[in-house]
Amino acid sequence: MIKPYLLLAAFALQAEVPIACNLNALTPPQRQTLKSFSDRASHAVIDSRDLPDGYGFRFDSTQLSLTDVAAGVDLWRKCCPFYEFEIQLRGEGGSLWLNLRGRKGVKEYFPIDAPQLAAKLPKPSSR
Repeated sequence: MIKPYLLLAAFALQAEVPIACNLNALTPPQRQTLKSFSDRASHAVIDSRDLPDGYGFRFDSTQLSLTDVAAGVDLWRKCCPFYEFEIQLRGEGGSLWLNLRGRKGVKEYFPIDAPQLAAKLPKPSSR
């Protein structure tokens, strides 16, 4: 007899979304809107950080609003469901951050998916 927990583990492994973008999940106008968001976001980055399971980007809120980021993420998650998106808005005129996280392999895939944003990441120190 197969143990129920083994079936659950097998199902969980099968259900994992591949780390690959599916641009067919978006209509042509949505793809154009996502490209426009990516261009605007890369120009609005004023800080970035390396996270254990991804990357974080701080935006100039005069160039990119919370609404802009939310709309961009809404499209991005449709074609790249393997990312975990976090939008952080700090109080009293504070900063607007977008953190992209995910399971093993997501961090390595990010520069392929979003080279303009990846170019804004801190450069590794050479010691």
